[in-house]
Parts: sequence; C-alpha cells; structure tokens
Amino acid sequence: MGPLRFAAFAAFASLSVAAGAHDFERTQVTLTFARDGAFVLEIANDAAWLAHRLRPFGGPFSDRVVLFVDGREVRPTSDEYTPGDPIVVHRLRGRVDPRARTLRWYYGLPIDPYPLTIRRADGRIVVEEIAGDAWSRPIDLSGQFQAPRVTATTAGAAIGGLLLIPIALRVRSALRRR
Repeated sequence: MGPLRFAAFAAFASLSVAAGAHDFERTQVTLTFARDGAFVLEIANDAAWLAHRLRPFGGPFSDRVVLFVDGREVRPTSDEYTPGDPIVVHRLRGRVDPRARTLRWYYGLPIDPYPLTIRRADGRIVVEEIAGDAWSRPIDLSGQFQAPRVTATTAGAAIGGLLLIPIALRVRSALRRR
C-alpha cells in the first residue's frame, strides 16, 4: 500500500469513527423549582441505553437519583414515565423546604458527562456540567423560594369559621324570638 493510499485510508477511517461516535446515554436533566419549593425533575435518556443500565438494579427509578438539600436527602413523591423512541423521560415531582440553601445532586446511572439545568423560581437558569457518575458541586438554592403566607391549617380554620357564621346568626335569631 503506497503512502497516498495509506493517507486516504487513514483519513476515511478517522472520519468514519468521528461520524459514528456519539453519546449513547443522551442524558439531559432539568430541575425546575416553583416559589413554594415544589420541583419537577425531568431526566431524559436514550431508551435502549436506560433499559440496559437499569437491568441489574431492582426498585424504582427514583432510587437511582439523590437530591441532597441542606444535608438531608429529599425524595421525590411521584415518578411519571413517558416512553419514547429514542428518548424516554422520567418526570419526578417533590418539594424542598422553602428555607433551602444548597443542593447536591447525584444520578448513579450515567458514565459520560451530562448537563444539569436548574430553572430557579426567581427566573434564573443555572447549568452545571456533571462528570457522569459523580456528585455535583454545591448548588445555591437560596433566595428563590417564598413560604406560603397562609398555612393549610389556617386556611381550613378560616373557611370553617366562615361557614359557622350563618349557623351562629340563625341560632342567635331563634334565641331572640323566644
């Protein structure tokens, strides 16, 4: 094989490898917060890759994800699975304390680096590059949440009180007539 043929072969081989190389995982993670601390965590992966990676593990998908907020694990309360071809999405929902200050993130399945996009309740967007099977650096959550001005207990008591006013007025009116 002459030098010219070898150079052509080497160029073809390198281009075909580069054209065929891609991120099999296709991992994309978006964490969106609401003012009250509620969050939606969307994790998108290649369907075939995810099925292969989940095979050795038992338990729910949410066990592969860790949200560590102010030194405590926060577990999602729901996991909605959206199948697709080639991408599948797990949409996990939950809530953090509105006084939350920092977040550490871990997703145990990816090997390759992937972006973690955080959509804060105050409108800011933060993108962190996560090094595959690794913890994120501490991510600032402070200043974006507002605790509710009225708790559920207070609201229930107020509604109950308002419903009792007409009854109290009728009883009072009936007692006056006697």
